[in-house]
Amino acid sequence: MSQELLENPVTGEKMLILESTVDTFKIEYALRAHGAIPLEHYHPNVEQMISVSAGEMHVTVNGEHKVIRAGESYTAPPSALHFQWNPCDEEAIATETYTPAGRNHDFFRTLFGLARDGHTDDHGMPSLLVRSAIFTEFKDTIRPAEFGVRVVIAALSPLSTMLGYRRLIKSYARQHVI
Repeated sequence: MSQELLENPVTGEKMLILESTVDTFKIEYALRAHGAIPLEHYHPNVEQMISVSAGEMHVTVNGEHKVIRAGESYTAPPSALHFQWNPCDEEAIATETYTPAGRNHDFFRTLFGLARDGHTDDHGMPSLLVRSAIFTEFKDTIRPAEFGVRVVIAALSPLSTMLGYRRLIKSYARQHVI
């Protein structure tokens, strides 16, 4: 596999894909100073290990705030609700490993592609109908933490599909590096 770099111009996240197999999705992950991911979420049945090599990454895991500094690691257990941000003045860099990999590679390719093409708000989240399509497509891999959001996404899924947003999501997921 040739190396692939995914960039989210809205959130400032960068991912260099180091390994993408059925068993392991491993990335070098960078989050700009004062950046944050779009929302709290969880990966069903997936363990996520974060090893920080520069700066510090702040995470909330199941409601508990943790600070992971350069040289430290933390493993979020399967299905843990989590959120990541960087409140510092320097970029945070970490190696993140997801096991099993699930469809995280395609999910991030899709979300970052939507942001690159102007289909997200200033926090990196797509419109509600596109969000319904993305979280319906990748429900085996990632889900929003808030129960109410999951209910709305499920309710909007048929409309999202009817309006062609699921096709849009699948088109991003199929884009591969040649």
